Amino acid sequence: MSAVDGRVELEQVEKYEFTVAFADAPFPGLRVDEPPPVGNDAGPNPVQSLAMAVGHCMSSTLMNTLERARVRVAPIRTTVRATLGENAQGRRRVRELHVEIRTHPLDEADRSRFEQCVRIFADFCTVSGAVREGVTIDHSVRPE
Repeated sequence: MSAVDGRVELEQVEKYEFTVAFADAPFPGLRVDEPPPVGNDAGPNPVQSLAMAVGHCMSSTLMNTLERARVRVAPIRTTVRATLGENAQGRRRVRELHVEIRTHPLDEADRSRFEQCVRIFADFCTVSGAVREGVTIDHSVRPE
C-alpha cells in the first residue's frame, strides 16, 4: 500500500451502529448507522458515505486541476444524489450517482482554462474512476 491508501477500522456499538477509526489519521473518527427502521440514524449510512466519498474526490480533483492551471474559482459547492434500484436478483443497489459541482472562475480571462479543466478533471478522480470501472472487493469473515 502507498502512503495515500487508507485503512479504516469499524467496531460495532450496537446493532447497525459502528464507530469508524481512520488508521494513522490526525483527526477523530465518526459513527455510521443505518436509517430506521433497522438503525437509529446515528450517523451517515453506507449510501451517504459512498456519495460523500465520490463527491469529495471529484470536488478535490477539480480543485487540484484548477490549481495546476492557476485558475482561481469561487468556493466549490457539490451535491451528490444517489439513485437506488434493484439488480437482476432483486437486491437493492446504488444504480447511479448524480454529481453536481458548482463554481466559476473569479476572472473571466481564465474561462477557457477553466473549461479545459472541467473537461478533463474526472479522468483523474481516484474514487469515482474506481466506482465507474467496478472495484473488486475481496472479503472474508473470521472468528475474532
